[in-house]
This record gives sequence, C-alpha cells and structure tokens, in this order.
Amino acid sequence: MFALVVRRLLFSIPVLLLLTLVLFLAVKLVPGDAALVMAGERATPEKVEYIRQALNLDKPWYTQYGMYIWRLVTDFDLGQSLFHDRPIADLLSTAVPATVELGFAALVIALPVGVVLGIASAVFRNTLIDKAATSTALAGVSMPIFWLALILMYVFSIQLGWLPTSGRMSDEALFDPALDSVTRMYTLDGLLIGLKTGEWEVFQYAVKHIVLPAVALSTIPMAQISRMTRSSFLEVLGQDFIRTARAKGVRPSMVIFKHAFRNASLQIVTVSMLQAGTIFGGAVITETMFAWPGLGKVLVESISSRDFPMVQSGTLFVGCVFVLFNLTADVLYGLLDPRVKKGA
Repeated sequence: MFALVVRRLLFSIPVLLLLTLVLFLAVKLVPGDAALVMAGERATPEKVEYIRQALNLDKPWYTQYGMYIWRLVTDFDLGQSLFHDRPIADLLSTAVPATVELGFAALVIALPVGVVLGIASAVFRNTLIDKAATSTALAGVSMPIFWLALILMYVFSIQLGWLPTSGRMSDEALFDPALDSVTRMYTLDGLLIGLKTGEWEVFQYAVKHIVLPAVALSTIPMAQISRMTRSSFLEVLGQDFIRTARAKGVRPSMVIFKHAFRNASLQIVTVSMLQAGTIFGGAVITETMFAWPGLGKVLVESISSRDFPMVQSGTLFVGCVFVLFNLTADVLYGLLDPRVKKGA
C-alpha cells in the first residue's frame, strides 16, 4: 500500500506542473497589454507600471514562469492580489476553510443519501421504490442550483422563518471570528466551544447557516452517486456468484451489503471522488447565491475585477483538490481490490 501511495504521488507531480504551466500561459493569451487589462481602461500609468513590475511582465515568459515556480515551491508565495492588495495566501487561508466546511457538509448529505437511494433502486427494481428513487435522482441532477437556492430560501427562510438566507454566523451570536475561531470553520469551532464550555449557541447558529447552502450544493452530487450506485448494483446483482449466494440460503442483507456492495464499490468510489472534487473545488453558484465567503465567491469577485493572479491561484487550488481526490480514490482502490495493490 505504501508503494501505491508513493507511486501515485510521483505521478501527481508532473500533472501539477503541467497545470501551473497551462494557467500561467492562459494569462499570457489575454489580448493586448496584460497589465493594462488587469488595471482597467481608466487606470493611471503609475498603476499599470506597478502591476507590470509586481508580476514581472517586463521579463521573458519563461523567466516569469521560473520565478513563479521557485517562489511557489520555496516560500509558498502565490503572489499579491491586485484587487484586495493582500497576499493571495492570506485570502485563501480565509476562503478555503469556508469552502471546505460547506463542501464537507454537502458531502455528508450527498454520499449516504445517494448510496442508499441507488441501492434501494437496484434491489427493488421496477417497483414504486425504484421509480421514486430514480425520480429523486433525476430531479436532483436536472434542477439548476440557482433556482433550487431561491426555492429553499423562499420556503425555509421567508415563509417558515426557520433558517437564515445568507452568511456563516448570526450577529446575535457571541462569537468573534478573529478571536474565537481556531479552525476558521464555524461549525467545528462551535462544536469545540460547546464541548469546552457547555454553551452550544455558536454551534446552533453555524448549523442553521450552513443547512440551506449544503442542501443546494449536495443535490447534483447526490443524484450522480445514486445513478452510478444503481447501475453498479444492477450489474453485480446479475452475476453468478450472487445467484450462488442466494441459492445457498445467505440472508438477503448479507448478499447486498457484503457480497454485492464490495464488488460494486469501485465504481461508487470513482464517482464519489469526482463529485467530492467538484464540491470542494469551489461552489461558485451556491456561494454566490447564499453570500457564503468561500473560494467560489472570491473567484467570481476576482474575475469581475480582472484580478488574474488571484484567479490563477484559485484555479490552481481547484486542480490540486482534484488531484488529491484522485489520489484518495487510488488508495481506496488498493484497499477494496487486492489486484490494484499487487499491481502497484
């Protein structure tokens, strides 16, 4: 297993280098003077010259790329945000935890619900349960997130008044993110505060704020996981070893969760990791609709303000997330299928 992890890590290095090169050259493809485009048409010559020097645009592109990689590897220096006038690493340290918190909450909803719906749909094929589960998955993958977000806000916030429409924490909570936040993920901070002091107000407010965006973000991954789980289970349930197990009198629950699930799990892991990468990579629409201050919202602001260094760094982070989840999928393959481990 260790050899498998090391091999996949080594394979990831050229992928990340290629990604940095593609993102770097994409900025160079901007028509006209890149410094003038980033500064805007009404920018002063001093500001244009400041951007040109800050990004080393007066040097050859290969020299710029080499300097960028050197700073990235040695100091984890992603550069300076032109719009916020702050180091990009500082912006990511604030935005990424918010996206991770929202993505994890969405994954907690999407993964078990999708797997359960897919298994139920396959086991009770062509029944009312199958039709209900399939219709749920179809609705989840078909509904636009912005429309679902508006419906959720209208029903649960405006009509019922149960949940807030935006933000991460209520103003009524005795919680200062700059002083009280340890992990920069408010639900986890609230949980730690509750376990330490017995006061659960912060945790309750954090959960209320994350429910609606997490539900909206989880619908498409849940639908994709459900459809893949159903397809994989139908294929496995039709194989000879399943019929043999049933002929031997093995309990139906053992046939489904021990024999069928293990053999169908590789496909489920594949689609789950891909959907997890999409979730954690930055939920642009969801974060924008619910004013969630995560990476997706920061990227939208950066694109609107032509902050190309921030866009480049944010996209690089998204690529790293996908590489990480692909690596996780490979490791899970080795645990689930001994043939993968031997092939490493």
